[in-house]
Amino acid sequence: MISAASPTNVFVASTPLQLINCSEARYLYGCSAETTLLVIARPDNRETEEQMAFLAEALGWQGIETIYLKKSSFYLRLGAVAKSLSRRHIERLFIGNKSSWIHEVFYRGFDSEQLIFVDDGLATVTYYHAIHDEGIASRISPAKKRLLRTMGIRIHRVVPEVIAFFTFFPLPSSELVQVQVHDFPVFRSTFKTSDRDNTQAPVVGFLGQPFGGEDRPQQLTLQIQHVVERHPNSRVVYFMHRKESREELEALLAEFPLEIRQAGRPIEVEVALSGEIYLAFYSFTSTALFTLKKIFPEIQVFQIDDTSMGARLPYYDEIRRMFRSVGVETTFLRRSGLFKAGRPVQRP
Repeated sequence: MISAASPTNVFVASTPLQLINCSEARYLYGCSAETTLLVIARPDNRETEEQMAFLAEALGWQGIETIYLKKSSFYLRLGAVAKSLSRRHIERLFIGNKSSWIHEVFYRGFDSEQLIFVDDGLATVTYYHAIHDEGIASRISPAKKRLLRTMGIRIHRVVPEVIAFFTFFPLPSSELVQVQVHDFPVFRSTFKTSDRDNTQAPVVGFLGQPFGGEDRPQQLTLQIQHVVERHPNSRVVYFMHRKESREELEALLAEFPLEIRQAGRPIEVEVALSGEIYLAFYSFTSTALFTLKKIFPEIQVFQIDDTSMGARLPYYDEIRRMFRSVGVETTFLRRSGLFKAGRPVQRP
């Protein structure tokens, strides 16, 4: 355990992508194991927990003081964590989810010399603009504030006038946000690309994302149809987002010749280590379109321009421009007829 008198670097993460970016930040800012504390803050499901456990071991967090705040014991443990942190000198506080009240407890409840927001995918773009448009709004309700006070946590800290962002997106610095852009050096050195297996059929990947609301079933069906028709003789694999349901996807996409797969590790790791040959990847606006193209520039990556879903997504045009800036290509969704020549969805 870190001595209370020693400067501490605290990292708070709830998703695999946040943990990957915390690992990059820890390297860039030179945070030694002896001065580092990792808080795994309330992962949303078992798949998320398992992926984060895998990444923590692979990316060098073993041996580092780590606090797990699980859903089942979150409130029971939060008070003890608060008591421990209140006695420490926090030099840097790295926050993964800028719009979560859970993460807000850390950056408004505990003093630190420097506050740094690490990447949280496309939510980072939304939050970047929110800071410029309306400032940082609190997600902590009065009722939660009263509950937190019973645990010894007083929400008091004023967010700095200039916010530090640590991101892989090409966002410009401004008078309100200081941006540090990274290129995944830790990831690249850790997950070196395995030799490809030329005996297997190449893969066309579709990247799932839990977005779209009530229109999602219809639009997702059209997107998959679009990909299958572009690659009629290829092996198409639907890579599930960790929040998606296999049963729902199998029922929705039963007419299409594709395999639905939960890789069990982030897609960037899967591509590096699986040994499979990838012809292309498709998605509407999955963050992985950007990360895959940035880490594996030799792979073709396509953003499906679905204007119906794009109308629902804030800053859609800017997101598309950022995709194009790293070489992601655009394919336009056509409103075609029903898919005819299907076969049952395959299991891995």
